[in-house]
Amino acid sequence: MRKMKYSEYLNKKSLYIRERARSGGKRTASSRIRDEKERDLLVSLDKARLRKWAKSGKLVYLGPRKYRFSP
Repeated sequence: MRKMKYSEYLNKKSLYIRERARSGGKRTASSRIRDEKERDLLVSLDKARLRKWAKSGKLVYLGPRKYRFSP
């Protein structure tokens, strides 16, 4: 684990809080552009995760756009 002085931590935290206040508290989307292979891979991994949750009963589909997730 990286060590940091508490005063440095407070300084970075205050800068972060000021920046969030300037942006109106809204999160911005990532500006990183993904190539087609990476995007397809991430989609397939997400689909596999959803299938695994549905098979184990963690994810229950209630309708076309409704579902319930229970950890």
